[in-house]
Amino acid sequence: MPDALSDVNSETSAAAFPHHGRALVFTQQLVGLGGRKTSLVFMAESLAAQGWSVSVVTVQLSRLSLLRGNARLGAAPRDIWNRWRRVSPTLESMVWIPAFHPARWPSRFLNLLSTPLLHAYGALLPQSVVQRAREADLIVIESCAAVALFRRLRRLAPRAKIVHSMSDRLDVVGMHPGLAGMFRKDAPAYDLIRVPADALLADAPNARTAVIPHGLDKAAYDLSAENPLPTGRHAVLAGDMMFDQPAFERLVRAFPDVTFHAFGRFDLGAVVDAANVRAHGEVPFAALAAYLKHADVGLALYKVAPGLEYIAQSSLKLIQYEYCGLPTVAPHFAAGNHGNVFGYDPDDADSLRSAFAAALASPRIEGGQDVRDWDEMVRALLSATFRSEAAA
Repeated sequence: MPDALSDVNSETSAAAFPHHGRALVFTQQLVGLGGRKTSLVFMAESLAAQGWSVSVVTVQLSRLSLLRGNARLGAAPRDIWNRWRRVSPTLESMVWIPAFHPARWPSRFLNLLSTPLLHAYGALLPQSVVQRAREADLIVIESCAAVALFRRLRRLAPRAKIVHSMSDRLDVVGMHPGLAGMFRKDAPAYDLIRVPADALLADAPNARTAVIPHGLDKAAYDLSAENPLPTGRHAVLAGDMMFDQPAFERLVRAFPDVTFHAFGRFDLGAVVDAANVRAHGEVPFAALAAYLKHADVGLALYKVAPGLEYIAQSSLKLIQYEYCGLPTVAPHFAAGNHGNVFGYDPDDADSLRSAFAAALASPRIEGGQDVRDWDEMVRALLSATFRSEAAA
């Protein structure tokens, strides 16, 4: 059985992994367009800064997205679709828009009907991406529709190291139900499955795995930032994953003297036009960091979903709040061991209000001493990926 590595120390020797090469990264996020950043974007930027030549392909968009409506597609101008765009001297990106992609449909019948198309997704890869795959030393695949590309990428790049960087469980975050089955079958053929939480190790029991927590752009917080907030008390919600909209509405109504700032692609429901709500949309990370640095409370309002318990370790939102020492409100199942978190029962409105009131009355604390920056995280990933070669 392939080995499971424990949390990998980022302070590795220079000989433990290559410091340059060609990397091909597949993510569902946009790169270099000034919007939201997630783990794979930070990792790609870090690889490029550390000497790698990095090509990033944005997936999980297609002509189907035009029919269904998609905020990410709207944020990518048509003149950059399906072509490489230089972001920096060592980083390029492409927004890939094929005829179709593995999309989750609203009915079980449509999902079953579309399952065979998952196996055809890889055949749609543009020739320029195929060429970069053949030249790659490292391929990184995010936990999204890109897992359906693995088999073709493995054939195209038999000598490359292929890593699955799992941020979330595919079924939990609403991916096509056939993707989770594909991943389970393919997991042993990856060179490494990187997970940010111990609870996710069970998802790939026969694969070579490593627990490597998310990093953080510490510089964005450590630099002295001008306070963007007016006088008063302010709560910040950073990111829209598994957003518990009813909980947010309850807090907005219960605390009219607090201004609630929401960052992400949110449906804020009936309180979207409330006097104490500010919907900022997706903003550059440095702008978000300034709000987190000066807010009074951080919100991690995750809705209850089967299999989401790993979020207590893997939530980048909670890592950010903890690093800032920000008093935080989160459901008990997500609170974990993060410092300064006030937990609540999602089924108990009084519990939610009490947790928020306690957080609002709490001072910031010094925290986040164990949080890595993204460069440290990437070095740990490279060390785990290339460890077998270094030992040979």
